Amino acid sequence: MIYLARARRYDSLHYRERCGAMIIDNIKNVDELNKVWDFVTTIFPVLMTGEYKYSRDFWAEMASRLPELLIYAKEGEQVCGAVLAWDDGGSITVGTCCVAAGQRGKGIGKAMMLELEKRVRSLGYGGIALGAVEDAEGFYYKLGYSGCLLVQSETHSIEELLSLNPGYEVIATNVYDGTINQIYLNVTTPDHDIQRRYEERYPGCSTQMVFGKRFK
Repeated sequence: MIYLARARRYDSLHYRERCGAMIIDNIKNVDELNKVWDFVTTIFPVLMTGEYKYSRDFWAEMASRLPELLIYAKEGEQVCGAVLAWDDGGSITVGTCCVAAGQRGKGIGKAMMLELEKRVRSLGYGGIALGAVEDAEGFYYKLGYSGCLLVQSETHSIEELLSLNPGYEVIATNVYDGTINQIYLNVTTPDHDIQRRYEERYPGCSTQMVFGKRFK
């Protein structure tokens, strides 16, 4: 049985700008978690395998800690958006942000992210970090997030990853979880060409624009 922590009291956000009657709230029980998860996996089917970090079991565990950071949008009884975030060792990471295809361009994603930011601030955290799929990068720039390029590999060394850098400033290097070699490059606007070069040169290497916002 999954027990959800008692969340701080937040009034659900009734969002009506350009999209009719829409409610934005956080997951409060297992039934809501299941409905949101069913929606998320229609956008990201890879999550259904259970092997990816952000699996249903992962979010069930996060719901037992900070359910107020598991936000979703619904129209009537139909879930049409979700932003799922968690406390990653004292900082907030967004694992999933998605909106139903037929509801995009109406400001739902923006409304959910702004609601998340409000809650993160109220909980006393200093900012938010996230990774973006390629077609969402512009969305986060518009919300005031700063981006850089993350290149990571379990099989290739940091030195190998750095050797392909065409000259971008190296912001940081890291070995995540003791197994994943990472470099962060100061790529302020997406450079998909260098991402493809990394992925072709080093099989198994992954690249992604990652974004952050600090709160004053």
